[in-house]
Amino acid sequence: MKLIGYDKINAKGHLIAVVFIIALGIGIQFKYMNEFPAFIHAWAQDDRYALATGFLDNGFDLFHPETNIYNKQFPGWWAEAYDTTITAVDFPIHEYIVALLMKLFGTTSPWVFRWWTLICSFIGLFFLYKASFIITEDCQKSLLVTAIAMTAPVYAYYFNGFLPGIPAFAIGVIGLWAYLKYYKDGKKKFFHLAIAMMTLATLMRTSFAIELIAILGFELLRIFRKESTFKDKLPTVIISFALIFAYMAWNSHLRSEYGSLFLNELMPADNLDDFRDFFNDAKNNWEYQYFQKFHYQIFEVLAGLAVIAGIVRLIIKLKNKDGKATKKHLTIWLIPIIYLFGCLLFLIAMIRQFPNHDYYFVDTFFMPILMLFALMLGTLPKIKNYIAGGICLVVLGVLCYFMISNVTEAQINRRWAEDGAYKTSLNYEGSAEFLDSLNIPRDAKILALYAYPQNGPFIQMKRKGYTVMQHKENIVNAALTWDFDYIVIEDNIYRDNFEERKDVLGRLNRIADNGCISVCTLSDTIVCSSPEEFFAEKQ
Repeated sequence: MKLIGYDKINAKGHLIAVVFIIALGIGIQFKYMNEFPAFIHAWAQDDRYALATGFLDNGFDLFHPETNIYNKQFPGWWAEAYDTTITAVDFPIHEYIVALLMKLFGTTSPWVFRWWTLICSFIGLFFLYKASFIITEDCQKSLLVTAIAMTAPVYAYYFNGFLPGIPAFAIGVIGLWAYLKYYKDGKKKFFHLAIAMMTLATLMRTSFAIELIAILGFELLRIFRKESTFKDKLPTVIISFALIFAYMAWNSHLRSEYGSLFLNELMPADNLDDFRDFFNDAKNNWEYQYFQKFHYQIFEVLAGLAVIAGIVRLIIKLKNKDGKATKKHLTIWLIPIIYLFGCLLFLIAMIRQFPNHDYYFVDTFFMPILMLFALMLGTLPKIKNYIAGGICLVVLGVLCYFMISNVTEAQINRRWAEDGAYKTSLNYEGSAEFLDSLNIPRDAKILALYAYPQNGPFIQMKRKGYTVMQHKENIVNAALTWDFDYIVIEDNIYRDNFEERKDVLGRLNRIADNGCISVCTLSDTIVCSSPEEFFAEKQ
C-alpha cells in the first residue's frame, strides 16, 4: 500500500477522536476508578502498586526500587529473606511518576494510580488513531481501529490498571506514529523521536524490544534499497542500545544483590508436545479475552474485502501498464509482518507464561495486529461524499454499540465476589488504622500468613514484612524463623485451615482482631487446640 504524502491535518476528525476516546474510556472505566487491585492478576498489579508506594518510602530513589516484601520470589522462591525490600525490576518510571502524584495529592489511594494509567491510555489511543490516520487517511476507519483496541477485553481490563504494559504500549504507539511520519515525510526528527519512544517502552517492558527491532529491521531494508541513509541514524541507535544494555546491567546487579519479585528468565516448553499443550491452554483461556468474538468476525470480513480490493487494484494496474517500470518504496506491510515474527519468537521463548498471563498479549501481538487491521482498512475505497460518509458513520456507530456492550459485560465477568484476592482486599481494608490503634509502629515487620496476593495486604497495612502465600512446608518453616514482630492472618483463613495446619496455627497467640484479621505472636508450643479457643474473648 502506498501512503499519500500530504501534511494537511484533519483537525475536526482529530477533535472527534479525542472526544470519542475520552468519553468511551471513562464510560467503560469510571465505576472501577478507585478499585483496589483484585481479581485477575491481582498479584502482578499489587506488585506494581507496591513499587509506587515504595518510592514514597525510599525518598524517590529511582534506581533502588522496592516493594513491601523482604522474602523474594527469585532466586529463593519465597524461602529466602533479605535485609531490604529493594528488588530488581524493569525501569520503573511509570510507578515513579505515580509516586510523585501520590505525594502531590497526599494519598496512596488506588485512584491516583488508576487515573495516571487512564491518562496514559488516552494518549496512546489518540496516537493509535493518528498512526491509523496516516495509513488510512480516513477519520472513520481510524476511529474503528481505535474502538477495537479500546474494547478488546484484555486491554479494557488493564486500561486503568496497575501494570506497566499499558503505558509502555502507549509509548510504543507514539513511536510507531513517529516512524510512520518519518516514512511519509522523510523528516529525520521523527525517526529520532520514534527510536526514543521505543527505547523508553523497552526499558519499561522488555518485550517492546520486538517493536524496536522490527522498525530497525525495516529501516535497514530501506537502507539496502537506498531509500534511506545510514550514518545519520547510527548515533541514535547506539544511544538506544546503550541505554537498554546499561539498565539491564544495573538490573542484573540489583538481582544478584537484593533478589527480585519479578521474572527475568525465559520460560520455553520442554518439547513440542508441551508447547502444543501450553498454546492450547492459552487459546482456551484467553482467545475471547484478547479480542471479542465480534472482533474476529470483523477481521474475517475485512480480510476478505481487502483481498478483493487488492485483486481489483492488481487487475486495473495490469490493464493500465504502460511498460515503464518504476521503483517503488518498500511497503509498510512488512512492518507488522516482521513484528509478528518477533512476537512468534517471544511466544516460543515464553510459552509457559501465556496460559496464565493474558497481558502478555498487550505486550506483544496487540500492536502489530492493530496495524494490520489499519492496513486492511486502507485498501478499501476512500469515502468521498457526505452520503457515503453518513452511511459509514452509522455502520461505525452500530459496530461500536455491540463492541461496547460486549466489553462492558466482559468487565463484569472478570470480577467475582468469590475471588481470593478480592476477599483478601476486603479483609485487610482499614488494617493500617487497626494496627495503628494497637500502637504497632509503621516500621514493625509483619509476617502475613497465607495471604494472597503478596504485596496487597502490606499496601493496606502500610507496613513491610514477609509473605507466605502458600502452604509449602519449607517456606512456612523458613518464615517462622525470620525476624518478624507480629503475625497477621485472616480470620477465615485461620478457621478454614486449622485442622490441616494445626502445627503452625496452633502456635499463634492472638493479641487482637477486628473481625476480619487477627494480630498474633508466635509461641514455641501449641497454645490453641481449636479455632473456638483461638477466637475466645480474652479475659
